[in-house]
Amino acid sequence: MKNKLMLLALFMLIGVLNIPQARGEPVLTLHPQEQVFNAYPGDSVDVYFNLTNLGNESAKNVFVIIDNLPQGATYTQEVIQELAPNQTHEGHIQIILNSIRAGTYKLNLVAKIKDSPIIVRVPLTLRVLTKIDYSLKIDAQEKYIYGNDVSISCEIRSKSNGVLMGTVKIELYKGNELIKAISESTYINPYDKKTYTLILPRPDVGGYLAIMKTKFNGVEKTESKEFKVYQRKLTYTAGFENGVITVQVKDEEGKGVSGIPVQINSLSLKTDSLGVVQIEAKEPGTYKIKLNLDGRLVETFVEVKKLFLDYSVKNESLIVYVRDSSGKGIPNVSVSIEGITGKEYQITDAEGKVKVDLTKIGFGLVKLKAESSKYIGDEKSITIEKPAPPVTTTTTTTVTTVTQTNTTTTPMAKPPKNYGNLPIILLLSALLFGGSSYVAFFRPLVFEEQLDKYYFIKVKAPRLRSLENYTIERIVNAVDVRATKGKARIEGNRVIWEVEHLEPGEEAFLQVIL
Repeated sequence: MKNKLMLLALFMLIGVLNIPQARGEPVLTLHPQEQVFNAYPGDSVDVYFNLTNLGNESAKNVFVIIDNLPQGATYTQEVIQELAPNQTHEGHIQIILNSIRAGTYKLNLVAKIKDSPIIVRVPLTLRVLTKIDYSLKIDAQEKYIYGNDVSISCEIRSKSNGVLMGTVKIELYKGNELIKAISESTYINPYDKKTYTLILPRPDVGGYLAIMKTKFNGVEKTESKEFKVYQRKLTYTAGFENGVITVQVKDEEGKGVSGIPVQINSLSLKTDSLGVVQIEAKEPGTYKIKLNLDGRLVETFVEVKKLFLDYSVKNESLIVYVRDSSGKGIPNVSVSIEGITGKEYQITDAEGKVKVDLTKIGFGLVKLKAESSKYIGDEKSITIEKPAPPVTTTTTTTVTTVTQTNTTTTPMAKPPKNYGNLPIILLLSALLFGGSSYVAFFRPLVFEEQLDKYYFIKVKAPRLRSLENYTIERIVNAVDVRATKGKARIEGNRVIWEVEHLEPGEEAFLQVIL
């Protein structure tokens, strides 16, 4: 029996020795010095606390924070690297109140060990008190240019965490005269704003004063702003040069003024930083220009003219005419004449014409171009045919014996012929060609001359023989032709005159209207 008891005691001892011992762990307690706090927006609330470890194991990386914070509030936190058993830590964190509304908020002071489920919460109460505050602002420039609408903005911005209730009064004076006023009772939500806009349509030149008076929740405030409306002494120039209409506006110091409204015909523009507006003028005519010079409306006109090219060919010379729309010749115009074998540049004379030797630039296709800084240029292509070499005519003399018989003949009356403009043609031709001498007895003589818009050709048959089936062709831009003998016609840019018969020494005239 004794042995059995000893054996049982031995087994019990072995069992006790094999039971694992309980592992130690930290036990945290958290005690804030205060649990109820009163504060205003913009304040910082200090929360002091004691944190104690009642366990038999050290607590490492302990975080103390605030949770359940309302919108508009933030906090700082504290980290305890190590808290030994039975050790107490005295610490503090802050609650920062920004734009937070008035009211009572339930918070928690929290202690938590990192990477551990151990957490301690202690309730706190935060009472945010109502703060009455707001600011006033009048948004206006110091100067406004006359001729434009003026807009003044008045703003009330709440800095209160509660609703503001009160009155607003805004007055606008020109000198001592009250010209506009606003007065009302209103409210503004927390941290919100209210804006009033006063618009003055094109106010007169002078000094102005805006005053805003308010009273919200018993708090009165006043704000004022002075400004003036003025007019600059602006000058302008408008003209046409090198294909461009240019308008420039300058101030008293001669500097370009930007932002000036300019209307050219139906096109609305504004001057650039140099005070300039430019448009390309592609068509001739009168361009109407309107400017708003700080409320002073100005209207002017710019005349844009165009050059017109015309030409004639005389023997082996090309004569180019540069005229305006009225037909007047324009001097000092640059003209380029480009043919197949050469190109020439000339300046028109006092009558607006230049003369070119066709043997230098070549016959055939010829390109003409006229340019001037004061006109819209012109250009055209023409074809000039090389004149045919002179025809050599051989004269044969035949002797015929004629037997004369005396016969009495009663002449018949002939109806009068209608020669139209022939008397005028003959008179002009006689004046132009009357002084010519005839040096050939067997060849026809041809004389040519131009008078304004008329081009004349006279053909005289040889003195000793008749002229049969004689044709003259000239390259010229003709409107109409008239001839005293033969047939004349216009084909494109050519005039063709066919004379069937002229008696020895007989003359015929051709009038070409250009």
